[in-house]
Amino acid sequence: MSKDLPPSRKLVALNPAPRHMPPNWKPPALAWAANFSGQTTPVVMGYFGTQLPSRDYSRSSSRMLEFFDCENAPDNLEHGRFIDRAGCYNLMSFAYWTDPGRYERWKEQSGFEAWWNDPARSAEQRGHFREILTVPLNRFETIFSRDTLVGVAKTGCPVVGPIREHNYWGSMRDRIQASADDDLTSLHGERLPRLGSAATVGRRLRVATPENLAVIRSGQDWTDSTGNELAEYDALVRPALVEAMNFLRDHADESGCCDLRFAEETNRTGSPLKKTFALSYFLTLAHLEKWAASHPTHLAIFAKFLTMAKEYGSSLKLKLWHEVSVLPGTGQIFEYVNCHPETGLLPYFRSEEC
Repeated sequence: MSKDLPPSRKLVALNPAPRHMPPNWKPPALAWAANFSGQTTPVVMGYFGTQLPSRDYSRSSSRMLEFFDCENAPDNLEHGRFIDRAGCYNLMSFAYWTDPGRYERWKEQSGFEAWWNDPARSAEQRGHFREILTVPLNRFETIFSRDTLVGVAKTGCPVVGPIREHNYWGSMRDRIQASADDDLTSLHGERLPRLGSAATVGRRLRVATPENLAVIRSGQDWTDSTGNELAEYDALVRPALVEAMNFLRDHADESGCCDLRFAEETNRTGSPLKKTFALSYFLTLAHLEKWAASHPTHLAIFAKFLTMAKEYGSSLKLKLWHEVSVLPGTGQIFEYVNCHPETGLLPYFRSEEC
């Protein structure tokens, strides 16, 4: 533990034996993490999407919002909108429950399950999808700038930090407890399969997700950035970020990234916030790590952010965060109703009518 930091800035070790941390490591920038050590059940991360028939967000609203105003509502709820790789406009809500039992009660009592299973969904002009991740505590990690509680970290859990397992290659894996004795590989090996069906419109399909699919939701918040800092972010970091996200979205076979949705975060009524995030699915954690550690598009983001971090130090107002999960092979629900064949995981893994 570093002795040259004031008491509030003492570095905290999340993992007693990190496999990839350099000797005597002290991160060049500070970061914090959520602490779920007091919890005994998995968390549920529910991603609910609406695929729009037009290219106009202003005339669209998601029926999903009505279901969240009830008992057993999510512990945290966030919203976004994005254009997918087929050029379709999509709305999404991101819901988090720390108690799987509350999620089960919510979907019944809210009327969502009855609405979702109504055959009318398959005949609408819109498409719908739900991706319900049930993640054991030893299979996900979070990291964020101070006072930036987002996603699963905003469910009321304690925060620890600043942490040591940060800002070196392999630190993401070190923060996932299951990786201590499991390489988290895929039965598909290194190559992303193409086992999906092209006949998806008008159908209700459930995709069988493979063991150790890696999920990352990674965000940027410039709400408090002003002046030169905001100008530098707009001129340097944001263009590099967009280029990287477009690469992952459009080069699945090369990157192992099954799907990437680069979203503009919105409030409940659909108005855009000064925030963006990407939701990505990778065949394995290793595919995500390889892109992060070696691909020019990510190295450009990394370098430009470190330049800003060194320039502004503790006065930097730009906030960054992510949450990463490595999914078990069972207990996951990925369902797509009346969606185009390039939606989500549909192109890659086998699906069946549900």
